[in-house]
Amino acid sequence: MFQEIDADKMLKNIRTLLKDFFFYGIGNSAAKASGIILLPLYLEYISTEEFGLLALYETVFVVMLTITSVGTKSGLARWYNDVNNPDEKKALFFSVMTFNVFSSFLGIICISIILYNSSLFNSLNSSLVIVWFCLSSLFKLLFDVPTVLLRLQQKSKTITNIQIINIIITLCLTYYFLGVLNDGFIGIFKAQAIANAISFLIVLPIIIKNSIWSLKLKMLVELIQYGYPLAISNVLTTGLTLSDRYFIEHYQSLTDVGSYSMAYKISNLLQFIVVASFITSYTYNYYKSMNDKGSKAFLVTSFNYFIFLMTILGLGIIFFSREAIYILSSGDATFYDAIPVIPVLILGLIFSGIRQVFVLPITKAKKTKIISLVMVLTGLINIGLNFIVIPYYGKVGAALTTLISQLFAVIWFLIALDKLKANIYNVRKIALALFVGMVYCVLFFFIPLINIYIDVLIKISLLFMCVLTLYVLGFFERDELEKMLQAWHKWKNISQLKSNISQLKK
Repeated sequence: MFQEIDADKMLKNIRTLLKDFFFYGIGNSAAKASGIILLPLYLEYISTEEFGLLALYETVFVVMLTITSVGTKSGLARWYNDVNNPDEKKALFFSVMTFNVFSSFLGIICISIILYNSSLFNSLNSSLVIVWFCLSSLFKLLFDVPTVLLRLQQKSKTITNIQIINIIITLCLTYYFLGVLNDGFIGIFKAQAIANAISFLIVLPIIIKNSIWSLKLKMLVELIQYGYPLAISNVLTTGLTLSDRYFIEHYQSLTDVGSYSMAYKISNLLQFIVVASFITSYTYNYYKSMNDKGSKAFLVTSFNYFIFLMTILGLGIIFFSREAIYILSSGDATFYDAIPVIPVLILGLIFSGIRQVFVLPITKAKKTKIISLVMVLTGLINIGLNFIVIPYYGKVGAALTTLISQLFAVIWFLIALDKLKANIYNVRKIALALFVGMVYCVLFFFIPLINIYIDVLIKISLLFMCVLTLYVLGFFERDELEKMLQAWHKWKNISQLKSNISQLKK
């Protein structure tokens, strides 16, 4: 299929991708594990309504993170490897960092005014909560641009170390403010603000080392012109993903928001462990190798296994969702109504992962306005469906509208790729993996509960049968299977685990 392939180069690219995926996976898994640890603490020291309000605060930060940079971070990712002169790279980073410091302060001022004048955010907490939330958000915004730089420099281990330090400090301080001082809801944001401030101090030397005092206004304008359509699309993507909480609060209650948030946190295991880790490593590897003719085989093969991993892990999360809710809620049966929501959210996350990959060839062609147009229409569809569906179907309806919106975006971007003659991906394999996964998901819900031991055995058997079905139907290539077998023989030996990890660091 790819005659121009350089086998050695492809193996090197795959090794780099796997290394970055491994370390990003550790960081993201640690972040998710911290959420699992904190959740029972939250539920013990704050009310269900405050837990729902916490989910709304989280959406506010995600919107700020997306909009304050005006797309300059996307421009930095796209242009950084095109600049050969080291001083020019430092000037580019300095310009983007300076702009983001200014825009972050401006964004925090604007959002604080909005929150202070919102009856919803002032209904359950004091105004000091908003102050601590804004401080936490500001420091997190400030160390986000250096994180993009480290990803471009493929320093995934450094990013992971910083992330783990942030997580440990947040965990300790959250326990201190909630469990020891009994500060309640405000203690959550105190812990986050202090942890984020320390993390910013850690990356400050990295900022200084990679900067020279040279503000490239012309280049900055070019980055904004390139990136602002992406910023718009990212805001709308965030909106279509997170606005459902506000609709649920409006048409149902904050308790329902808390239940939906529980389903979202569990299904988001897929996002943290696979989607975010892969997209991060894949994106920066894509930009680095996008002009290499021999990179197509690497891009297609790695994407196929991304689909496979999302399908299998997604099924695993669905199969064990009841057990996850039981553990996270300390046996609170009121959260069990979140179980039917999880399969819909999982499928939406899979389409979201596919969409993020399909966008990359369009950004390579600098057709960012296409992305913005698609996401504007997708956001309008999502909001329109929320008005229609959520009043009648509540949490399940909210998950379904997000799924439909993500599917719409995937189809439209696929059409755009065909028009740009940039579609290198195997649509048949995507459809095959999703179809087989959905069949086994439906089959699982028809199997009655017996007892915990038999249930676990059935779930593991279904996962194995899903992999076997994909093999029989030709999802895997022969040479890919041989490489998987070699990898299994290499990593199955626990005594060599330290040596294998050390090789990834090189």
